[in-house]
Amino acid sequence: MNKLEDFSIPRMEKHTFPNGMNFYFKKTDAEGLLRLDIILPAGIQYQSRPLLASMTNSLLKEGSRRLTSAQIAERFDYYGAFINYGCGLENACINLYSPKKYFGQTLELLNELLRYPLFPQKELDISLERNRQSHLISLQKVQVLAGLEIQKCLLGPEHPYAQKLQEDDFGSFDASLLAEFHNIHYCADRSTALLSGELSPEDCKLLEQTLGTEPWRASSCIAPREAPIVPLKPQKLVVPKSDSLQAALRFAIYLNIDKQHDDFKKLRFVDTILGGYFGSRLMSKLREEKAYTYGISSMINVYKEMSYMDIRCQTDVKYADALVQGVYDEIKKLQDQEVSEREMDLVRNYLNGDFARLMDGPFSLSELYMHSCSLGLDVGFYEKQMEIFQQINAREVMELAQRYLVPEEFYEVRAGGNIQAAETLIQ
Repeated sequence: MNKLEDFSIPRMEKHTFPNGMNFYFKKTDAEGLLRLDIILPAGIQYQSRPLLASMTNSLLKEGSRRLTSAQIAERFDYYGAFINYGCGLENACINLYSPKKYFGQTLELLNELLRYPLFPQKELDISLERNRQSHLISLQKVQVLAGLEIQKCLLGPEHPYAQKLQEDDFGSFDASLLAEFHNIHYCADRSTALLSGELSPEDCKLLEQTLGTEPWRASSCIAPREAPIVPLKPQKLVVPKSDSLQAALRFAIYLNIDKQHDDFKKLRFVDTILGGYFGSRLMSKLREEKAYTYGISSMINVYKEMSYMDIRCQTDVKYADALVQGVYDEIKKLQDQEVSEREMDLVRNYLNGDFARLMDGPFSLSELYMHSCSLGLDVGFYEKQMEIFQQINAREVMELAQRYLVPEEFYEVRAGGNIQAAETLIQ
């Protein structure tokens, strides 16, 4: 794969349903199967209290005006369909995989739980207790503690995505709060549907009749206000956990640049060299050569309103200081020395293969469109990025590292080890 035309992405057709829902569709090579994705503006940042968005999403399956949770599960099983629920910072989603011959039946089930859920208090209490137990277990993991602190630094301590859950958050939770959140945020005119697989015009028409004709609410919902992002100043934090022999390390830096800027696309190439694949510099130096860690990686996390580079790993506490220094040493090498043509070609080939894997499979296009729709991007963004990967040179890589990977602007969090509470903040 070395020609630019090899990086073209098939386009899904777009239509807007009468109730305002956006609809993307594409026939793909998935014999006898359909995949339907629903993206809803009902993510964590819109909740008025912790757990509200995720509980609303996960309890959609726990009963509706006509069906109990057991009946919903039994019918999906009977038709050989699978349904998945998810909730992130900005959006909630539902993914339905259905045999084509039963699409009418499974779509009607989806319509029932999506538009007419009951949110039974008993099921809510059970789910909250299960999540409470899981949360208490997760808080014993140093990587979770480090992640909580990094989110607080990047988004601000008051942001819903950065707030640490307390045990009280799992109690005194009235199911009416879920119904209210659902009524405000699960609205057709701000949602998106994507349909792929062995579809026909009749399948698209059936979807429009079921989900796209009538408004989901009596009137159009008021657009929710997004939670403001108020990042802290760059700093180094230590989270003590005296019974831990492992330390989790996180490094993050804001990328204060528009996603459409060419530099933003080029930075993924820089990130891949640094820690974005198994043969990266961080892996080669700190895992293979120094044996400080079983694995270390970097990635660029992208949200609709912000993006940042994120480096993460775990290590024995005794190696933590050396590993921190090793990360900054590798960043400095990128800033001071041009990457060899051999390494540039190696990374290019890796990214070409990664793109090929991204486009492999009958439902891969839906995954790509879900990601781009959630971020407000056109899929042409990825084509342009691949074109840039073929053109970027070693001098640009060095200049980008100098411009954007400034060590003094990194947030650094270390969780774990026998550290006194008085030492939890290192400026």
